[in-house]
Amino acid sequence: MSIQPSTLHARGRQVEGEGILRLLLLAAAFAMPLASVIYIQVQNTRLSYAMNDVRDRIKVAEENQRKLLLERSRFQRDEEVSGYAIKAGLQPRKTSHLIRRAFTAEDQKLAKLHPVSSDRL
Repeated sequence: MSIQPSTLHARGRQVEGEGILRLLLLAAAFAMPLASVIYIQVQNTRLSYAMNDVRDRIKVAEENQRKLLLERSRFQRDEEVSGYAIKAGLQPRKTSHLIRRAFTAEDQKLAKLHPVSSDRL
């Protein structure tokens, strides 16, 4: 039984093909975990950017809520002061002081022109 040259040549190619296939499998075995780690790192970076964006939005929303609560408390206080002033018979001026309605504009002008000194009392 003699081995013919064409069979020997085909067998050599098969062995060479198996070596290349093994080399490709080895390269894939090393590349898959590395590719997985790279993919996970990219997703981690994207997630951290998204989380920073969400944190910034939460901070802006909390600041707006704080401002609204402050404005609401100021409005409620102003409403209470106005309600008390109306009940007490006081009248608001432009300088936001409350004066009694018994004093007219003429009375106020006279009071400004002739202030009361402590020695008259």
